[in-house]
Amino acid sequence: MVIRFKNTIIDAVEDAETRRLKILKISSKAEGVSLTLELPEALCGSLTVGDNIGIIIDSKPIPAGESSKLYVEGNVFKRTNKEGLEVVGSIGGLRLVVTLAKATPSQSSTFDSDKFYMTIK
Repeated sequence: MVIRFKNTIIDAVEDAETRRLKILKISSKAEGVSLTLELPEALCGSLTVGDNIGIIIDSKPIPAGESSKLYVEGNVFKRTNKEGLEVVGSIGGLRLVVTLAKATPSQSSTFDSDKFYMTIK
């Protein structure tokens, strides 16, 4: 199933401990989502603090994903459903953490397989 977040905001773009990497922090209080993503500096050029972006996450390749600011394929490493859903994964070996305060069963099922696809528009 597809997960869509329409009104998410880039809260911070910080330097990571590793040279030439940035940590992107994205959230939407209305939808109860937070996302932390490590990316190379080169991919962060079009993403700035305060940008209002849309995120799509799916378990299958996303049509027209190439027309977005960022289109990635990732792997799921750990998934917990205690107080909401938290997914820890990687994109090209770089860390990704997605937290959903109130995940629906269809949103949780997106991360049932080992792979996921994500776009940032």
